[in-house]
Amino acid sequence: MLGSQTPRTQTEGSGKIVYTFGNPSLIKSASWSSSKPQNIIPKQLIQHEGQTLTSKTKYMYDNLSERIAIDADKLFEIGQKICKKKFGEDTSLFKLVNVDEVSQDEVLTIGRIFCEFGGKLDATSTMLLGSNEFVCRTQLEAFQCISRTDRYDFWIKSSWRHFNGERNYHRQISFKSCGHPEIEQDLSIVVAAGPFTNSEDLHYDPLNDLLLYCKDNKPDCLILIGPFMDVDHAVIRGEIVLDKSFETFFEEMLASVVEVVGSDVTICCVSSYKDVCADSVYPTLPMSLKKQYPNVHMLPDPSIIELKSGLVLGITSVDVTDHILEYELAVNAGDKVKRVVNHLFNQETFYPLQPPADEEMCFDGDLASKFTKIDQIPNILILPSNQNRYIRDINNCLTINPGRLTDAKGGTFARMMINPPKEGDKLMNYVACQVRRI
Repeated sequence: MLGSQTPRTQTEGSGKIVYTFGNPSLIKSASWSSSKPQNIIPKQLIQHEGQTLTSKTKYMYDNLSERIAIDADKLFEIGQKICKKKFGEDTSLFKLVNVDEVSQDEVLTIGRIFCEFGGKLDATSTMLLGSNEFVCRTQLEAFQCISRTDRYDFWIKSSWRHFNGERNYHRQISFKSCGHPEIEQDLSIVVAAGPFTNSEDLHYDPLNDLLLYCKDNKPDCLILIGPFMDVDHAVIRGEIVLDKSFETFFEEMLASVVEVVGSDVTICCVSSYKDVCADSVYPTLPMSLKKQYPNVHMLPDPSIIELKSGLVLGITSVDVTDHILEYELAVNAGDKVKRVVNHLFNQETFYPLQPPADEEMCFDGDLASKFTKIDQIPNILILPSNQNRYIRDINNCLTINPGRLTDAKGGTFARMMINPPKEGDKLMNYVACQVRRI
C-alpha cells in the first residue's frame, strides 16, 4: 500500500452512490465484480498511417503557420460536410463565398466563431473567421441571425464589415457508432481520475481506498486517468522534499497498485499533460515504465481503445467539458452536457478548442490533427471534469464524468457492469453504471 500502512477512518458519505444509470432490475442484480478472470488486451484505435502515439514520438515540431493551415483545412472539411448534409452532394447548390462578401442578396459562407478580444464570447465582439479557402473575417451584427430563434450556442475561442445572418447551420451526427459489443460474459470496469492524493501530502489515501475496494470487488479492468502527481502539488512548489525521482516514485506507486489488485485485473493508465511524470504536451504520450507488467497498459491522452470484442471506450484526461463551457456563449441552448459531447462528435476531435483554453497547455497542432480524432462514436466515453458528475446516454454512447478521486467535497469514482447485449437492446438494458464516493 502507498503511504501509511494504518487504515484510515472512513470519511462521511463513503460508499454513497451519487449517480446511477441503468435499468433498475439490472442495477439491483449487479455484482460489480468479475465472475471469472478474462484475458483483456486493449487495442489502441487512434492511429495515423497505421501508427499509434507512443513514447518514441517526437513532439512540438509544428510551427504557427502549419497550425493555422491545419485548423483551416479542418474548418473547410467540416464546412463542406455541413453543406453536403444540408444541400446534397451537388456542390453547385451551395456556392460558398468569402465571409466579407459584399452583397444585397443572400449568400452562403463558412467560418468559425471567435471573440475579437480573446477570451469568452459575447454578443458585441463576436467575429466570423473564414478558412484559408474563404479568407478574411467579419463582425457578426449582435447575433441578429440568431435572435429569430429561441436558442443559440457558440464556443470556439480563438475590414470591419457587418454580417446580418438569416440562418445558421451546424453539423448533426452523421458518422456511425460502434454498435453493440459482442462480449460473451459480464464485464466489470472501475474508472478513477486523478489527482489521487491531496495537494499537500503524499499519503495517497484516496488511492489506497480505491485499491481496497478493487481488492474486495475485483473488477475485470481498472482504468486510472492521470495526473498521478499533479504539477500543482506541494512537492513541485518545494514545500515537500521527495527523496527519490518522480519516475521512481511513480514506478513504486504502480507496483503497489498491481500488488493490491492482483495480476488478474487489467490496469490501464492514461497519461495527463498535468502530470510531473509525463511530457507536458497535448496530445500526451504514454508514460514509460522500466519494469513491465503483463496486465498493465500505458495509454496516451486521448485514447480510443477496444477493450473486449467490440467494446470501444474513448478516454481523455483533459477537462474539455470545463474548457468548452468556460468559453461558451449559450442562451436557451439546452442541456450543457449533451451540448459539449455533441461538440466533440460534430468536430470529430477530443479537443475542438483553438487556441486551448488552458494557457499552460503546450498544444501540438500536428499531433492533434492525427491523434485526437473521433472517427466513430464509442460505446463509452469517459470525460473526467471538475463539473458535476454525470452518466448520460448521448447518441447511444454512455458518457461518464466519474469526478475526481481526490476532491474537497468528497472524491468519487465510477463502476460499470456490462452484460452481453441482446439484439436491439438499449444501453440502459445491458449497462449498469454508478458514480460512488470513495
